[in-house]
Amino acid sequence: MAVKALNLDNIQGNILGGFNKDFQTFLFLKFKSAVKGRAWIQDIADPDSKVSVANSSSTEVLKFNAQFKALLASGIEKPESLISAAWTNLALTFSGLSALNLKAADLTKFPTAFKQGMAARAPLIGDQGASAPSKWIAPFGTSDVHVVLQIAADDLQSLSDRVNDITASAKFIAGVTPLQVVQGRTREGAEAGHEHFGFKDGISQPGIRGVTQPDDPLGNPDQGHPGQDLLWPGEFVLGYPTQIPKSPVGGCGFNTQAGAPSKSGPSWTADGSYLVFRRLAQDVPAFDQQVTALASQAGIHKDLLGAKLVGRYKSGCPLEERHFQPQPFVVSPTDPGSVTVTPALANSDTLNLNFEFGDDANGAICPLAGHIRKAYPRDERTLQKACDSEPETQTHRLLRRGIPFGASIGNRPGGQPSDPRGLLFFCYQTDLERQFEFVQSKWINNAQFPPFPTGVTPGEDPIIAQTVSGTFQLDPAKPNITVKHFVTTTAGEYFFAPSIDTLQKIGAGTI
Repeated sequence: MAVKALNLDNIQGNILGGFNKDFQTFLFLKFKSAVKGRAWIQDIADPDSKVSVANSSSTEVLKFNAQFKALLASGIEKPESLISAAWTNLALTFSGLSALNLKAADLTKFPTAFKQGMAARAPLIGDQGASAPSKWIAPFGTSDVHVVLQIAADDLQSLSDRVNDITASAKFIAGVTPLQVVQGRTREGAEAGHEHFGFKDGISQPGIRGVTQPDDPLGNPDQGHPGQDLLWPGEFVLGYPTQIPKSPVGGCGFNTQAGAPSKSGPSWTADGSYLVFRRLAQDVPAFDQQVTALASQAGIHKDLLGAKLVGRYKSGCPLEERHFQPQPFVVSPTDPGSVTVTPALANSDTLNLNFEFGDDANGAICPLAGHIRKAYPRDERTLQKACDSEPETQTHRLLRRGIPFGASIGNRPGGQPSDPRGLLFFCYQTDLERQFEFVQSKWINNAQFPPFPTGVTPGEDPIIAQTVSGTFQLDPAKPNITVKHFVTTTAGEYFFAPSIDTLQKIGAGTI
């Protein structure tokens, strides 16, 4: 069948093309009235405005990111000294769409998960105890949050200028009330690109057909980088082909054929995407102490213990054997991808994605409940029909767009061990239930996942499960150990990021 071409000019930036900026501000807003709210949206979506979301389309962001990457590849250490940009993205909650007095018939068409919101879904996704919505930062988890405006720039001054330009406008002042301002900042120096526990973040993103170019288009046309399967864009943007959750006829495993176009809500949701936001606080000192103690008990180096919990060493080097790796393969007791050993193992996209879990079925190398294995089991057997496991897994992928918040310990200001720090987790998808909620409830928090080998309890995700502690199979030949969890949900919301054209129509009052 003919495949619809991506309308990148109409898809907001940060969805298919990540903003990838070191400095980001997130404005959480409430409409003052339907009329004034629509007037502000018309203003922020006006292509003649320098702060418009229309000037932060996927086309513009992807083009900039490609130029930036090319400069890095040419040896320019700081491409932002040569090229720079500031980006804006707007997304709305269901209560925000309702506050704009959109047609009731359209609003009823949205899926239940989006209409209910994250707080109401807490029992399903595991937000309990210290992570319960009743303990979230105000006003998250209430109907007051209508909008998140994501603003990103290459330096602090440019970010401040963009935020000021937006918030000083007459229509912004008249149309919305700021509820919360949340700052995201990439960690500095050697920790750039790493989350606060010290592990490199954002490595294993899905490749997207029509966006991600294969490294080897002739020999390996269905992967971007080696090990990065190319998925149909309808998994992340509405209106395009999706993944088929079954093996191809006469084959076994990953299915490259196009499935039906994704649909959700009214027709004007095409070229839009659902956005999940979670503010995840991290207790870094307690986590570090636990890693040291567990490593001592297990008789292994703390680098390896941490890698067992996460599935990667802190550098980002995978724990599993990489395809085409020179033999013999021996798990390293210390981080083989560190800057003093072989940094290419962490920094090269041709090396750090090219592995699977199928040849490590019992978790002897990477534990079955290791974080990256839980969140994306790759070719792991997850179904009775083994051949359908990998294609079914690909229907639960997420496009992650996280950034840390808070200063690293020792930095000033805000570098005390007790100061707030953690991860601002964002992800895009076209089905909240099948993607984010499924991963969180069926994989992350499920001590019985993966279900094979039978009779084994792998344990909960040791990093982002929301219980106080859980069981964890560190070594398949020994009893499970107890691992405490040091990540707490402190805020969260479900949003919808409409297309640029749809935002303009909302602003004009035609939707």
